[in-house]
Amino acid sequence: MTKVLLDNFLNECVSRNSGEDGLSFEELYGLYISWCGLTASEPVRARAFRASLRAAGIAPGHRGELCEDLVMIGPAACDYIVHSVLPLAALDARLGGWPRLKTWPAERRKLPVAGRAPGEDRDSAPAA
Repeated sequence: MTKVLLDNFLNECVSRNSGEDGLSFEELYGLYISWCGLTASEPVRARAFRASLRAAGIAPGHRGELCEDLVMIGPAACDYIVHSVLPLAALDARLGGWPRLKTWPAERRKLPVAGRAPGEDRDSAPAA
């Protein structure tokens, strides 16, 4: 990872705030992946990202330990939070169509409506 890309990422996405709990390496890497998606940058692997952070003076811990006093900022932070907290918000954008939730089935089943005979269309008027 080049120093310029790392500096851009840190300047746009991370801020030091004394007294804050901090960010884990997993959160930093997830934030970095979101930033790469927003800036159309090719992400590096986690190991290279960790080495770049260490070279920049940020020592991410292992297994959930926090880099103290770091907070997320900017559009990439919003993107990361939305996609990590709300997995149903992952959209399947199709060419020429509206985005849909990936979890929706391709076709919706027609459910029976009380007062209608089985097989009767839901959109038709009820029988008299």
